[in-house]
Amino acid sequence: MNRRRILAAGLATPLAAPFLGGRAFAAERLIGWISPESAQATAPFFNALKAGLTAALPAGGEPVRFLERYDVNTPALAAAQVAELQQMGVRLIVAQGAASVTVVAAKPAVPVVFGYSGDPVVAGITQSLSRPGGNATGLSFMSIELNPKRIDFLRTAVPNCRRISLLSNARHAGEEKEIAACQSAVQPLGIELTPYRAQNAGEIRTALTQALDSGTQAVVMLPSSSMVQLAPAAAADCIAAKVPLVSGWATIARAGALFTYGPNLQEAYKRLALYVVRVLGGAAPATLPIEQPTVFELVINQKTAAALGLALPTALLAQADEIIE
Repeated sequence: MNRRRILAAGLATPLAAPFLGGRAFAAERLIGWISPESAQATAPFFNALKAGLTAALPAGGEPVRFLERYDVNTPALAAAQVAELQQMGVRLIVAQGAASVTVVAAKPAVPVVFGYSGDPVVAGITQSLSRPGGNATGLSFMSIELNPKRIDFLRTAVPNCRRISLLSNARHAGEEKEIAACQSAVQPLGIELTPYRAQNAGEIRTALTQALDSGTQAVVMLPSSSMVQLAPAAAADCIAAKVPLVSGWATIARAGALFTYGPNLQEAYKRLALYVVRVLGGAAPATLPIEQPTVFELVINQKTAAALGLALPTALLAQADEIIE
């Protein structure tokens, strides 16, 4: 069965413009939104993007409407959706998460603005961060430089931690750079770090079981959409083993990780709206440098800390942007 969900969302003034020959009236600017996940999972980011557009679009201009596509998680489905959206007259396509790779690979004639958690150069989406060089630009949420700080927070929370397991999605572009950053961070501290590279959800669960059975004292989960989907189960397993789990996105802390430190993704999607506005205004994606997040957040789950029997230092709690009680 085709699990694709098709929705239309109005921005500013809702419209239900009729279509002629498969295309909307010129007064309405259509934007495609393609996500590999469900509408529910991506709602916070999609809503942040719409809020950013509402703030950035000039008053009195042409109204904008999104044509939404969800559960687009194969290259073939992405190509079909790109073709369909172009036939319907979209001015550009916003690609979310892993769909960024498959949408760009479909070579749409319209520009692509993406919000991607991996390294877009390694993924082959763009030629470089400073000059994308193709028909796509946007934001990369990969913040390799945050890994040492994340480990520093872990050492503050668990001072006696000497063995860390690192869960990595081997298919996530740029993951090797993240692993190298973590290894560099622990090397002078006398901490043993063991990477577990997994190719899919089943392998990630197996790797976590192996890590917990090895006597690890903490698990660091490198953030990606695959890790978000597995976060509730992974957090439950770690709590049962009395092993703290930490990661990079607030969603994972809310799913039960001890804490997360990384980019505020909702703020990042608001920022992505500025790319949409510039491209709608005629800017060429090839010349718009890819940005990385500048707003970061520390989210601590006190409920998980209690379940682990940890009394977190006041100094750490004082730095938190959000505390989940």
